[in-house]
Amino acid sequence: EQGIKPEQLIKKVFKEHIRDFKAFNIEFDSYYTTNSKENKFYSNFIFNQAKKSGHIYQKDIEITYCNKCKRTLPDRYVKGKCPKCKAEDQYGDVCEKCNATYKTTDLIDPYCTLCKSKPIRKLSNHYFFRLSAFSFKLKKWLETNKELQPEIKNYIFDWIEKGLEDWCISRDSPYFGFNIPGEKDKYYYVWLDAPIGYIASTANYCKKHNKKADLYWKSKTSKIIQFIGKDIIYFHFLFWPAMLMAADFTLPSSLIVHGFLTVNKEKMSKSRGTFYTAEEFAKLHNPEYLRFYFARNLSKDINDIDLSFND
Repeated sequence: EQGIKPEQLIKKVFKEHIRDFKAFNIEFDSYYTTNSKENKFYSNFIFNQAKKSGHIYQKDIEITYCNKCKRTLPDRYVKGKCPKCKAEDQYGDVCEKCNATYKTTDLIDPYCTLCKSKPIRKLSNHYFFRLSAFSFKLKKWLETNKELQPEIKNYIFDWIEKGLEDWCISRDSPYFGFNIPGEKDKYYYVWLDAPIGYIASTANYCKKHNKKADLYWKSKTSKIIQFIGKDIIYFHFLFWPAMLMAADFTLPSSLIVHGFLTVNKEKMSKSRGTFYTAEEFAKLHNPEYLRFYFARNLSKDINDIDLSFND
């Protein structure tokens, strides 16, 4: 829509975020990008380790293709009704309403987000990660970990009990990201390399402090704590730990899940005048108030946090 390359957009957004963090007195030891040399290295390393141990295989599957745009439609380029809860206007990989994950071909009444026409199905060869082989290990990790939120654990146990499906980890070009080793037109699905960005960001920090990322990610004594939103539970409690297990990396000891931010009990909305950027808020109010407000209202549960201006 903006007519610029992804790298240019990343650069622009990065500058905006740094500006806003500064206004809110927030500092990071490593505020990094997933589109880095380190992330390519670790993504390939984990992929190759999983492949060596027999946890990656290839098979033909149906994919979503737009005849009008003459291209394969990755998850963000196709929308439709969620096959589980029937919520409308959901993307082709995960439902923002019920957190279900699915394939683009599972969507009800799909349409191309670029031209709004109805896509067709085509056969394409893809890479799969044997997530099903990790059911027992994942269950054991959840059962023995006392730091994880009980309500989240119940979600995951339910998914495991129903049976985990193997995970498609490749996407056809055009796609933004890293090429799969030995492939010209196949890329890693974003949810393979995005969480590996945590390791890459650690490597970026270590480079500046004469340390090694293995000190954190391959150690029995390190404690890894992560904070995520409730719409990405499936990826972080199933795919992510399974990938770490496959490559013999340290698993997070704690994954703290938060709800969404609402404004006056409603979803942020531009038309209702309740959508604020950090920059806009900082111009209207003292940023310190918002930091205090979040710190005061955040807890270790998945309830939404409401920004009430009366409060």
